[in-house]
This record gives sequence, C-alpha cells and structure tokens, in this order.
Amino acid sequence: MRLPSLAVPAAALVLALGLAGCSADQPKEKDREPAAGASAAAREAEMGPLEVDYEVEAVDFGAAGAVTAPGTAFALGQPAWLNQTETYGEDEVSGGVGVAVLQVSELDAALFDQFSNAEEFEGYTPYAVITQHQWLYDTPEGYDPATVDLFPLDATGADTEYLTSGFSLNSPGDSCGLLLPEYDEENRVLVSCFVALAKDGAVVTSAEYNGESYQSFIASSDNPYFPSPVTWK
Repeated sequence: MRLPSLAVPAAALVLALGLAGCSADQPKEKDREPAAGASAAAREAEMGPLEVDYEVEAVDFGAAGAVTAPGTAFALGQPAWLNQTETYGEDEVSGGVGVAVLQVSELDAALFDQFSNAEEFEGYTPYAVITQHQWLYDTPEGYDPATVDLFPLDATGADTEYLTSGFSLNSPGDSCGLLLPEYDEENRVLVSCFVALAKDGAVVTSAEYNGESYQSFIASSDNPYFPSPVTWK
C-alpha cells in the first residue's frame, strides 16, 4: 500500500532581523528616579508576570483508557489513546500517549508572504490544525517527547496537502501564527499546530491518525490503522 504524496515544496522562510541601537548619552539623574506619585501597588504589578490570553487552551483528557480501536471517529477535543515506541538517542522508549485534534480553522493566505517561494502557494488556502498530546511516560533527559503524526482531510474525507518545514520535505511546520500554551512539563501536555493546505475550492475540516509517519512511503502491511484510521471532525 503506497501512501499518497501530501507535501508541497518546502517553504523557504526569510526573516528580517532588526537591531536596536543604544544611545551613548547617559541618563540624567532625575530620569533615574521613579515617577512622582507612583504607587507601591503599581510597582508590584510591574514585577509580576502578565496574564496570557491564549488563542487555544489545553483541554482535560481525563483518565487514560484502553488503546483506541482502528476506525474510531471522534469529535474535536476528544482523545484517542495509543501506544507509542520512539527512539531517543540510544534509548528506545515505549508508553501510552493521548492525542486529539482541538480545532481546524482557516488562516489568512497572507501567511505565505513570509516565504521566499510564496508564488508556489498561489490558489492555496491555509488551515490551522491544532492538536494536543499528553504523554503517559517520561522521555530521556535532554529530549522532547515525539508527537504522533496526523494527516489533514477535506470535507469529503480525501487527503489534503500540508505545509512542510524548510528542513525536511516530510515534516509539517508548526507555526500557525497563533499564541499557544507552552509545553506543560509537569503534566506532559503539549498544544501544537500545523498548517494544512486546500486548493480548488476544497475545505479542510478534519484530520486522521493512520499509524504511519510523515517519512513513510509505503504503509506497513501489519498496520490496522491505515485501512481504518482514527478521525476527528
């Protein structure tokens, strides 16, 4: 069984970095004093962290269940529980992981303007596919936990393309231009995003887990999820 080719040409990201200059003039003595009338409460507020209004929050997966059966269909936000085996350096680690698609939403096509090959995305509409993972095992020190590979689908259930990073043609980018929570090390919870691509009037509405990775070209013959994937819509 051959996997469909989903990845478009890698986006070459061009970043413009600006340097802020430093003035050689020394501040006047009066500029070093706190503003007249500044209250202790205001100074205390300046010292503490600001509240963050994330565009997507993590959800509570609840207690882990049995391994999700092939062909299971979930609503957005509901977790599938899977067994995962990953290699971290010289260590092979196995354990359970919960994964869900939290949201699928259309993005502004201006997202492509940041790439040097933006013209290659003419006619494409980008979609943010926001996912959440929760690992039930610890990874070796110095390694980030490996996420489960998911593939975007359109409204008919057909595969769609996705945006690849500049480092690997088979790895989707994770920058959707959204403000997402940082990795929660204590609870091993990660909210992340990748950009799916639709063309010719198609609309990305869901995603699937088919048991294969982004680097796969031929599906494993003993993989029960490839003919009957787990889906979220």
